[in-house]
Amino acid sequence: MKASKFTLSTVVLVLLSVSAWASDKMKANIQIDQTLHVGSTQLDPGEYKMTWTESGSNAEVTFSQGKKVIATVPAQATQERSGYRSPALRIDVVSKTLVEVDLPAVSLSFTSENAAPASPAN
Repeated sequence: MKASKFTLSTVVLVLLSVSAWASDKMKANIQIDQTLHVGSTQLDPGEYKMTWTESGSNAEVTFSQGKKVIATVPAQATQERSGYRSPALRIDVVSKTLVEVDLPAVSLSFTSENAAPASPAN
């Protein structure tokens, strides 16, 4: 009986630590240097914390400043190496829309047309 409780406790601890590790990797800080739109929200210049819910086409990305949530938008999250050490923003220069954020290990795409790469943000 004690062995099964110990085993169950160990399994629960491992699952909690794995989910905490996975959620820790699903965030990034970006710097926006000009007013941009993402979804139906306008993002003013500044630093934003991005968090996302999952990989794949059902991802949701939340942009926040401090404790204030600025926007939550649907996205396509693709696990791939971008070659960038810091976030690189892809912007539709005509509509001033944030199209994609390329991070070192994941790409977050908000739309798919007319993206022009911007220089990596620091």
